[in-house]
Amino acid sequence: MADKASIAAIVLAAGRSTRMDGTNKLLLPHGDRTIVATAVYHLLEAGYKTIIVVTGHQEEKVRAGLQGVPVTFCSNPDHASGLSTSIRCGVRAAPATAKWFLFCLGDMPQVQASTLVRLREVALALTPQAILIPTTVGKRGNPVMFSSSFRKELLRLSGDRGALPLIKKHTKKVVEVPVNDSGIFFDVDTNADLDRFVSP
Repeated sequence: MADKASIAAIVLAAGRSTRMDGTNKLLLPHGDRTIVATAVYHLLEAGYKTIIVVTGHQEEKVRAGLQGVPVTFCSNPDHASGLSTSIRCGVRAAPATAKWFLFCLGDMPQVQASTLVRLREVALALTPQAILIPTTVGKRGNPVMFSSSFRKELLRLSGDRGALPLIKKHTKKVVEVPVNDSGIFFDVDTNADLDRFVSP
């Protein structure tokens, strides 16, 4: 059984925001913080001890916005090649003792801390070799947590589909975790998303 320190939360924050007309969505304001900083602070609020932020596009600005925050940065020089490169970067940067990898998207600032706590609680109660996915009203969302038994497969991912191929491959190892959180569905990809964005 894992403990809190054996869970590595990996924040994927290296993307180029190609659908945002040149604006880096991660640096847009969300309350008193940026979108990506809010995502990180929810992890801190939820008590995660190991937080790795994968940077790439405009990484100096992303890192500057997290100055003084207790996170580890992982620079992904291949971020333009797709989301899988950031996943691989984060997994490689995680401690060798990590039993679980929680993949958080940097453009999802509305995921509640209570959801992050619930995912950890389920992970701590499980024997590894599972994939945890939060659900609300029966619909799957993010973030997704993988046990370290998938480490080698995570490091072989390619393209821009993230870890979806592994989820489809290992359907019997997926554990759905019910939560009451519509934030697991909301990410900022386009200007239209911003128009319906509700700041706290």
